[in-house]
Amino acid sequence: MTTHTHTCSATGCQKQIPLNLLMCMTHWRMVPAPLQREVLATWRTRQRRGDPDSIAAHQAATAKAIEAVHGKQVRKIATKAAADGALFE
Repeated sequence: MTTHTHTCSATGCQKQIPLNLLMCMTHWRMVPAPLQREVLATWRTRQRRGDPDSIAAHQAATAKAIEAVHGKQVRKIATKAAADGALFE
């Protein structure tokens, strides 16, 4: 049996995950809970209706989730670099 997968949608992540997931669990946990609920709600609406509005709403929610994770990743790197004294060397 072949499992169909894709790469996690988080910037730089190469983990292969099932097609029905947006991100690997490590990155999904970085998405704020209200935004997780928005992604899931828009996905259900998209599956049920499939019209252009529901598709656009889901795409917007997933883009926000990906951006939220990216922002956390950048802040984490900047904080670590500042603590190491290597921010602008």
